Amino acid sequence: MARTPDLERRQELLDRIVVYLADNGLAQATLRPMAASLDVSINRLVHHFGSKEELLATALQRAIEQQIAVQDGWLARNPRLTIVELYRKWWRWMNESPANLAAVRLNYEAAALDTKVTGLAGEVRADQIGVWRHNMERWLEREGLSHERAALEASLAKATFSGLVMDLLATGDRKRLNKVFAEFLDRLGTVATSSQS
Repeated sequence: MARTPDLERRQELLDRIVVYLADNGLAQATLRPMAASLDVSINRLVHHFGSKEELLATALQRAIEQQIAVQDGWLARNPRLTIVELYRKWWRWMNESPANLAAVRLNYEAAALDTKVTGLAGEVRADQIGVWRHNMERWLEREGLSHERAALEASLAKATFSGLVMDLLATGDRKRLNKVFAEFLDRLGTVATSSQS
């Protein structure tokens, strides 16, 4: 079924909001400058998304959906990707363009900023990390790890990856971090391989 024109306009506007937030961050996000930058009225933003908090939560969910679509594209082309190959693809994708890195930064900013700053509910903040951790848990279980071990390894891998991303955002030191990332993948590969033996 085709979308109604109103839903199409909402989706198009939502994608523009995601780009705006990735470029400008969440800490100072308010409706007036956002509406001015997007060349829409505040009333239009409220019509489509309700309050600022609802708008931010919807935009963050859309940002995750966009990134999952990137991953789904890789898996459609190569369904046999290993977890190591998948992480390698994410690292390359983030480093391909400032826009890609900004999109990822948005997730981390949402997770890290206090609710008093953004107005985001705790579960919205937790989803910015949790979606990817749960995804990896399931992946490692498919590769043969017990549920308990997969949960532990997924949390450790996600924490390591998040630390590398934060370091990249803070320092921009790709030369050093590429070496560290390669070491991370070697260790992750050992975990995945040991689950199959």
